[in-house]
Amino acid sequence: MKKKLFSVLLVGALAASLVACDSKKKEVDKTPSTVNTEINADEYAATITDNAGIYKTFVSLSDWKGMSVDLAESDYKVTDSDVEDYIQSLLEATATTDAQTTGTTKSGDTIKLDYSGKLDGTAFSGGTATDASYTIGSGKFIDDLDKGLVGLTVGVETDIPCTFPESYQNSDLAGKQVVFTVTVKEIDVTVVPELNDEWVTANASKLGVSDAELTNVEDLRAYVKNYLETQAASNRSSTVFETAYSQMSDGLDVSEYPSEELADLLKTLNNNVDSEYQSYSSSYSSKEDYLKSAYNFDSLDAFNEYADNYAKQYLLQKMIITMIAADNNITVSADDINSTGEELASYYGYNDYQEILDTYGKTMNAEIGYQVLYQKVVEFVCDNVTINDTSSTEQ
Repeated sequence: MKKKLFSVLLVGALAASLVACDSKKKEVDKTPSTVNTEINADEYAATITDNAGIYKTFVSLSDWKGMSVDLAESDYKVTDSDVEDYIQSLLEATATTDAQTTGTTKSGDTIKLDYSGKLDGTAFSGGTATDASYTIGSGKFIDDLDKGLVGLTVGVETDIPCTFPESYQNSDLAGKQVVFTVTVKEIDVTVVPELNDEWVTANASKLGVSDAELTNVEDLRAYVKNYLETQAASNRSSTVFETAYSQMSDGLDVSEYPSEELADLLKTLNNNVDSEYQSYSSSYSSKEDYLKSAYNFDSLDAFNEYADNYAKQYLLQKMIITMIAADNNITVSADDINSTGEELASYYGYNDYQEILDTYGKTMNAEIGYQVLYQKVVEFVCDNVTINDTSSTEQ
């Protein structure tokens, strides 16, 4: 089954902030529309300059280049230890369990056991189980029983005297002395595989890499280091941009928002939250009940107020991104859109990008175009601010 691709990619970015329409009627906006329309991929670039011109009538962006951004660069350096820790996590993910039927239990062991609890010689409700799995020291049994499981020999029946806590939820057992007859049947030992060339080739596909590309341990170390460095670079860029954007937008005077685009955004998000509610409607008495339960809003009005504010924050960022792009000749080509579209098609289970366009329309060219533009502007901003490395001053 294909995964659902939202008709507007923005919804994916704001999945936790689905919003409802403002019911107030607004005057007709005579400003040229900035709402995405059906366009070919090679037509998107022209909309960047056009929309930026419209956005500039609502907000002015001061000179931001060279602004200082504090960043602990050491947080984004990948060390050999990071590589080894990540590889260890891969090994542990493929660990197996060896059931040992001999030996003595210790704290931390996961065991399989039979037990029967008796109060004054009579079994009590909930006190008996067969082939139960338990990790000693987890605290899921009462304290006396948990501690009594340490040092037991597998296969040997043992009586463990226990006293239930005075605060135990079952008043019939609270504070009572009982005896649990316990037999540990096995100790389940986790076996982490050895890191060697054979393990690498056998598990390469789990990393999305062919066994022809990863043939030995050194290949794996190089692959993991590259992966971690790519992730660190992405996280660094996000942090730098978010910090810079916060400075750009702090106290920025926005005279108004493009009303048609804002309304279109709210409508799209509202349609999606309606669809989400319909999927679970049998469990809720109303949409308002669903929003209260799923998103913890006291009322529909509170949700709508939050939604309006959040949508405006998103739109302000889009306005700023677009203006920076136009002012610095940052553009998006048809190849950029089509290649990104193919990646999305593969991820969401479509045959190709054309199938997405056939399903959702050519507005997807504009939606994907903006996602590409956003990433390009993030990189541009990161290259044009001054980084103040705080690594040496942090403890």
